[in-house]
Amino acid sequence: MLKKNNTHNKFGLSYFIWLGCNYVVSITFVGTFATLSNLDAPNAIGINVLWIIVLEGLIVGVCAHICSRLAWIHHSYNNGGIYIFVRTSFGRFWGIFVAFMQYITLPFLITFQIMMLLRGTFSAPWVAGYDQHHHLVIPWYAFNFGAFGDLWMDLIGIVIYLFFSFVIFGGMKLYKRLNDLTASLKLIAASVLILAGLYLAFQNGHDNFKYWSTNSHLNLNGFVKAFNSCFYFFTGFEVFTTAGRNIASARKNIGIGVIIVLIINVLSHLIIAIIFFAAFNHFVQNMNMGTWNSFHNKFAVYGGTIMMIMFVITLKINLIMQDSLYGGTSLQPLAYEGFLPDRFQKLNHDNISTKASLLHMSLTILSLFIWLIIPDLIKGINLTREYGFMCTIAQSLTYHEPFTGASLIAASSAITIFIYAMMFAVAIKLGITKQMKLKIWEWIVVPITMLILFFVLIWHYYTLINNILTATKATYQSALISGLIEFIFIGTAISFVTIWYFTYYRVKYCKRILCFPEQQAKIEQNFQVISQSKLVYEHIYQILLRYLKYYHQKNNAKDYQTVLQILTQLEHDFFIDDEERLTDEQQRC
Repeated sequence: MLKKNNTHNKFGLSYFIWLGCNYVVSITFVGTFATLSNLDAPNAIGINVLWIIVLEGLIVGVCAHICSRLAWIHHSYNNGGIYIFVRTSFGRFWGIFVAFMQYITLPFLITFQIMMLLRGTFSAPWVAGYDQHHHLVIPWYAFNFGAFGDLWMDLIGIVIYLFFSFVIFGGMKLYKRLNDLTASLKLIAASVLILAGLYLAFQNGHDNFKYWSTNSHLNLNGFVKAFNSCFYFFTGFEVFTTAGRNIASARKNIGIGVIIVLIINVLSHLIIAIIFFAAFNHFVQNMNMGTWNSFHNKFAVYGGTIMMIMFVITLKINLIMQDSLYGGTSLQPLAYEGFLPDRFQKLNHDNISTKASLLHMSLTILSLFIWLIIPDLIKGINLTREYGFMCTIAQSLTYHEPFTGASLIAASSAITIFIYAMMFAVAIKLGITKQMKLKIWEWIVVPITMLILFFVLIWHYYTLINNILTATKATYQSALISGLIEFIFIGTAISFVTIWYFTYYRVKYCKRILCFPEQQAKIEQNFQVISQSKLVYEHIYQILLRYLKYYHQKNNAKDYQTVLQILTQLEHDFFIDDEERLTDEQQRC
């Protein structure tokens, strides 16, 4: 039976948009495109990043539009997001496969956040660098902790991650308060940084724009690398839409919210990029800090940097808290289907699966060990062997990092591209079977966008292999570590979900469908395409249900029995297809 969801402690549309903007709109975008734009970098793209931003905005806009349409005709008030769409159209295996791939993007995100939390803010090898005249520039706030400096920084970052991840267990009210506080500080930080950029842009804008426009060039490798690295900053709705049970009127609000968040995201990134190209003719990886080195006023140099350090740490804490929420909402549907043990599907009074969140934290720690701790140990051992335990900053800078912020983001983007491609496949299938009416322009744009995404995905993995094969002696170890860890991580994830499906889930599913068919029928009700007629039925059903609730102790109401009969017939119309499908599945098992 269809039930009206309790909206207590749920996110309304405005708060959902606010939450989405907090999750995807970020000033850390500046550092990523900046290091790709520097004209002395390999495959530099220069100011071409501006039209790449517009292109990515259009492509992700198509993705968001399709997500919006699919959300309206699926049971989006459940947790899962794109998983629900794929599971409904392509069955259990591909649904669970996409859900798992959708989930593992979160460890990439938190790895990037922890990397930039302390290491990217204080570690000398990360904030120091060489200027255009090849002079070593070391900011005043940089620390040198020797060969294993990155390891110490990352371990402290992991402790901070664990501490703030437990906020979600304090309930949705506490989560909202802390999220609003940290998000407000993040907004202030972004505003201050933009104002600083504007001040510098008014001083040097004409000369810097002339420099970038005259010297910027583009090649295919540079385009794909920039597209993949920057694509991450325009996505995210596939993650925050998994919290369907925490969103009021989810089918309607998810679609509207995703479109609004995307528009805000694209415009903000485009404006910020223009400002910073006008303000600088060379970038460093951490532009949040590097911006203040261009001021000649000591108050701005020290005060601005200290303020940004506090705000950036607050920003990372905000994302850590959101990660703990979305990690649970991504895993809980897998437990509900039986892919994970049943204990992980239980929701508390705030519709939060605390056990799923704990599982997510454990898996994230494992991911952090693979992506951060192992490379940190390899770096420390190599530097100690060559320069000693307390090597200098200049000596640390000779080591080629296997992972930068851009490379981690590119790895996450590759998985996200696959998820979006599956979402497009759902839309095309529903269009062909006439379960969703696609307009002419959608029939043209969706396949083209899908092809572009597949090309970028294939090129990303080709580049990983090519970097290993063409690496010099100095860069070979870093290229090998980077490629191997990503391939092993993705290969292990794909192997695990496939083996687990056939050895654990399939056995559990057949047992449930034979012994508890009613339970399976209840699960299957969440994976139907809602036709236009069913949308009308649902509206009528809710009206009649409210009527019967009102008269539940007044059986003498003259039309009570008539309404009850209509309600029973509507229930039959809703669920008869599931019962027939269930019989077929029982015969297969």
